[in-house]
Amino acid sequence: MPSIEVGTLGGGTILEPQSAMLDLLGVRGSHPTNPGDNARKLARIVAAGVLAGELSLCSALAAGHLVQSHMAHNRSAPVTRTSTPAPTGAQTPVTTAVASMQERAGLTMSPSTTMSSAAILRAAEARK
Repeated sequence: MPSIEVGTLGGGTILEPQSAMLDLLGVRGSHPTNPGDNARKLARIVAAGVLAGELSLCSALAAGHLVQSHMAHNRSAPVTRTSTPAPTGAQTPVTTAVASMQERAGLTMSPSTTMSSAAILRAAEARK
């Protein structure tokens, strides 16, 4: 990780949870005799954590444990509309896009009337 940027002084380090973790690691603030040593130590800690996670992932892939855990936790089934229902009463990106298309096409729809996207496009093309 040749260009990891970390800081032990200023910015978000003044927040209580962040400063507590930096204190726990012994790297809060600037080093008393060698400026930058605390930041280098924190960068090593972060890089070691990331590399440990990568090693764990690679070993899980090699041993087949990752696939087994996904199968055990039902992540093998494809996503369907019945397993992921649309939010009720919420504005979704699709409903926003449909409403915008209706506005641009000059169509006014009552809430009880439903129209497919293809029908909206056909109506807009017919108006041109």
